[in-house]
Amino acid sequence: MNLLAGVRIALSSLRTHKLRTFLTLLGNIVGTMSVIAVVSLINGVDIYARQKVLDEGTNVFTLSQVNMFEILTDMDAFLESLSNPELTLDDREWLSERMATAEVVGAHVESGSDLRAGSRESRGVAVRGKTADYPLLEDIPLHAGRHLTAHDVQASKAVAVLGWEVADELFPDGEDPVGRTIKMGRRHLRVVGVAEDRGTVLGNSRNRFAVVPVTTHLKAYGARNSVDIKIAVADVTMMDEAREEARYFMRMRHKLRPSEDDDFGIVTRDELLSMWSGISKSIYAALTPLVGISLLVGGIVLMNIMLVAVTERTREVGIRKAVGARRMAILWQFLVESITLSLVGGVLGVLIGLSLALLIAALSPLPFAFAAWAPALGLAVTFVIGLVFGTYPAWKAAGLDPVEALRHE
Repeated sequence: MNLLAGVRIALSSLRTHKLRTFLTLLGNIVGTMSVIAVVSLINGVDIYARQKVLDEGTNVFTLSQVNMFEILTDMDAFLESLSNPELTLDDREWLSERMATAEVVGAHVESGSDLRAGSRESRGVAVRGKTADYPLLEDIPLHAGRHLTAHDVQASKAVAVLGWEVADELFPDGEDPVGRTIKMGRRHLRVVGVAEDRGTVLGNSRNRFAVVPVTTHLKAYGARNSVDIKIAVADVTMMDEAREEARYFMRMRHKLRPSEDDDFGIVTRDELLSMWSGISKSIYAALTPLVGISLLVGGIVLMNIMLVAVTERTREVGIRKAVGARRMAILWQFLVESITLSLVGGVLGVLIGLSLALLIAALSPLPFAFAAWAPALGLAVTFVIGLVFGTYPAWKAAGLDPVEALRHE
C-alpha cells in the first residue's frame, strides 16, 4: 500500500467516526494549541521589549505611575500600584530642577488613534505626546522637516512628526507631507516633520507612530492621564546613582515616610530585558511538562483507538493477507493511519492556537508575533506521537493469522 492510499483510509475513518475521532485527537489538539498560543504571545512580548530597547538608549530609565512588568513578577504589588498617584509635567519639572546626575528629563504619554488626511486613513497609530527634548532620549532621525520645539510644547501647538509608514499611507506617490494637515479624532494637526524609515524588528514595524507635543496630547486625551518621566544620564556608569537620586526626589515630592513603599515605578532597559528573559524561560520550563502530559495522554488514547480499529477490521486484514498482502504492507497501512490521525490533531491545534493568540492580542494589551518554528515543532511532535503510539497496534495487526482473522465476526 502506498502512502496516499493509507492517508485516504485514515481520512475516511475520520469522517466515519467523527465523535470518536475528535475525542481521540483532543489531547494532541490541546497540547499543540497551548504551545502555539503561548509561544506566539511570549514572542510578541519579547519583540515589544526588545523594540523598546532599540527605541531608547541604555543610558535612559523611566519613572511611571505603574510598573506594568510587575504584572509578570508580582501580581499583588501590581494591583496595589494601581492606586498610585498620577505623574505629571510638574513632577518632571521638579526632577529636572534638582537632579544633578540627569542630562535630560523628558515626559512621554501614548495613546492609539486613527489618523486621516483627506480620504486616506492610517489605522492603529501610536500617538506619542513628548517634550521637545525627545530626540536626546531616543533615536528618531528625520527624513524631512523638523522636530518639535519647546515653543510647540509650551503653546500646545497642533503639530506632529509622522513615522515613515504613517506618512507614506497618508501621503502616497511622493507627496510631501510637511506643511500638510492631518486629522486626529476631531483635531487638525499640521505636519512639521517626517522620521526616517527605522525598519522592523522581527516583522514588527517601528514606523507606525506620530509625535505630538505632550501638552497637546493631554488636551486631546485627558489632562489627568499619567505621564512617564524619562531620564537620560551623561555617563552610563552613573545609572544606579541617577536612579537612586530620582527615587529620593520623587519620594520627597510625594511626602513618603521612610517606612512607606515607593508610589511610582522605575524601569531600566537592562532590568527589563533581564527580567523578561528570566520570565520567558520560566514559562517555557513550566509549559514543557504540561504540554508533554497532554500529548502523552493523547498518544495513549490514540494507541487505544488504533487497537480498537485493528479489532474492528480483523476480517479485513485476514482478507488482505489471504490475497497476498505482506506483513510490512499491513504494518505500513495502520502506521500511516496513526500518523495521519495524529497530524490532523496537530494541524487543528496549530489553527486553534493561532486563533486564540490573535483573539487574546485583540482583546488585551498583549502583543502577538508569529513564530514559524512553533507550528513546525508542534507538527513534528504530533508526527512522532503518531509513529510511536501507532507502532504497537500496527505490529499487532501485521501479526494476525489470516485463518483466524477470516473466522472473526
